[in-house]
Amino acid sequence: LLEEVFCFVIEKKDVSPDNSGDIHKLHKQVKELYNMKNDPNLNRLVNQLLSGLNTIVSAVGEMRNKFSDSHGVGSVRICIKDYHARLVVNSAVTLAESILSVSLNAENEN
Repeated sequence: LLEEVFCFVIEKKDVSPDNSGDIHKLHKQVKELYNMKNDPNLNRLVNQLLSGLNTIVSAVGEMRNKFSDSHGVGSVRICIKDYHARLVVNSAVTLAESILSVSLNAENEN
């Protein structure tokens, strides 16, 4: 979900998304294209939330790679609890909605 949303909003800026498969690189592109960085003029708590987005991207990406069935791991698969899975999904949805809102806002400003 996050990779697709990142690619979508990057392409809306007529830029080619990074194709390395690294979600951090896509997120970096999004932050640069949409000026989503910590800003000393913003409220401290807003900046804190923006910093937290990096943590969400890292955690969701790592969980996808280690715990999902997107890669074959055989008998070493680590299972997570259903409530942890919901936390991952809901975090990804919240972040995706936020990124789409930023993109829409940028579009409306132009």
